[in-house]
Amino acid sequence: MRQAIEDVVTKMFVFNDEHNWEGLASVFAPEVKMLHLLEGNETEHVMTPQQIVAAWRPIMEKFQSVHHQIGNMLTTIDNDNATVTCYGTSTHHKEDPRGNIWNVVGTYVFKLKQLNGEWKIVDEVFKCKYQSGNLDLVK
Repeated sequence: MRQAIEDVVTKMFVFNDEHNWEGLASVFAPEVKMLHLLEGNETEHVMTPQQIVAAWRPIMEKFQSVHHQIGNMLTTIDNDNATVTCYGTSTHHKEDPRGNIWNVVGTYVFKLKQLNGEWKIVDEVFKCKYQSGNLDLVK
């Protein structure tokens, strides 16, 4: 069971990096609480999978490549609910004379729920520890 839960979290990052938008939407519950604490963005949103894709897709498609790497996963399971915490780093690459890389490093807390026999992400909190590189690449 633990592996199935952690696979959902891993798929979220892999599908994002691969621009597999249908796959990305598939890991989320019908409503997801999202909070990304990054440069003053401290507003929690309740979003559908389609809204998440619509928000992330234009950002990710600005880059020639994106690579998320996660580690130090800790998972707790309580019947049909689970929490996964992990460290994460994302490297975004785009050709630019001012610098080609934008890195973001932080921690994640995911809450998952088993819905119709499948684990789905119902809550995500990202806390940025630091950013480096050309932060203008995301603009």
